Amino acid sequence: MSRHSKNATATTHFTYHERAAAGHGTLKRRFGRDAQLAFGACYLCLAPTRGRSPLASPAGFVYCKECVYANLLAQKRAIQERVAAYERHAEAQSRKAQDAALRRERETLQKALDAAAQRPPADEQDAAVRRLQQKVDTATDDDRRAAMQRTSFWIPDCTPSHEAAVDKPDTKTRDPMSLDEMKLKHLMPLKLDWDGDEVLCAVTKKEVAHRRAVLLRPSGHVVLESCLQDMVLPTMTCPVTGLKLRKKDIVHLQAGGTGFSAHSTVEAKKYRPTMT
Repeated sequence: MSRHSKNATATTHFTYHERAAAGHGTLKRRFGRDAQLAFGACYLCLAPTRGRSPLASPAGFVYCKECVYANLLAQKRAIQERVAAYERHAEAQSRKAQDAALRRERETLQKALDAAAQRPPADEQDAAVRRLQQKVDTATDDDRRAAMQRTSFWIPDCTPSHEAAVDKPDTKTRDPMSLDEMKLKHLMPLKLDWDGDEVLCAVTKKEVAHRRAVLLRPSGHVVLESCLQDMVLPTMTCPVTGLKLRKKDIVHLQAGGTGFSAHSTVEAKKYRPTMT
C-alpha cells in the first residue's frame, strides 16, 4: 500500500483539524487574567486610580477625575460642532425653500405679463394648433430628459444628485461606558482603601478583587455586598462614619474581571460559516 493514504490531509472525510484550519465554524477564545480590568482601575486609561481622585458614574463605572473630565469636555466640543453643522444645514434648507418660492412667484408674474402683452392672433385656430404643438414638444423633451437620467446616469447633466441629510444632534453628554446621560454633577467621589495594587473593603478589610462591591455615596466608602447585607441595610447607616443612608445613596459598582470563564462572560465567540 502506498504512503499517500497516510498523509494528514488525504482522508476521505473532512477532519476537525482541517475544518479549523480552513476557517469554518464558531471560534471560541477565553480571556486570561491579564486581559481583565482589575477593580479600582479607570475604564478610560486602564490604569489604577490610586492617588488620582477616582470618581464613579451612576452606572457604577470608575474613572480617573482627569480622564472623565477630559472625556466630557471632548463630548461638549463635539456636540457644539454638530449643533453648528445642523444649524448651517437648516439655514441652507430655509434659504433654498425661499429661493424656490421666489422663483415660482417670478415665473407666475412673468407668465401673466406675457399673456397681457401678447396680441390676439388673427386666426384662433392657428393659435390653438401652435399651443397644442408647443405642449407636445415640451412633453416630448421632458420624457426624453427623464429617460436619459434613468439610462445615461454617467453623463454630467444627467447625474443624479443626493443631498446628505443632517439629523438633529443629541445635546446630552453621556457615560463613556454605559452611554447613559451623565453630567459632572452626577459623578461621585470614591475613598478607596489600597493594599498595594488591590482595593480593600472599608469595613472588613478584605480584598474586593472580583467580588461585588457598593459605594456609600454620602461617605464615599466602598464595601462588599456581603457587608452591605449584614451591616448596612439593617440600620441604613454607614458603618465607618455613621452617616444616614437612603436607598439611592447605595450605588452598585462594576466588578473586576477574573480568569474564570463563568465570571463576567470572559469567553469571546466569533461566528464563521459552517460546513456540513
